[in-house]
Amino acid sequence: MNWKFWLSASEPRPRYALLVALGVMILMSLTYNVWYPGGPALAAFAAVVAVIAAHVSAKMIMRK
Repeated sequence: MNWKFWLSASEPRPRYALLVALGVMILMSLTYNVWYPGGPALAAFAAVVAVIAAHVSAKMIMRK
């Protein structure tokens, strides 16, 4: 497995940043009913998971 590929940002960076930002917004809005009642700790956990998922999906989109 190529860890450098997964742990670095894609090029061009503005497109990568836009994809990650949109992914995080979409994932956080879809899971609002789960993390909102759980309080700040669950919201922080959901945000970390959303960033990781958005990063992976952005890398897969930009790989093509």
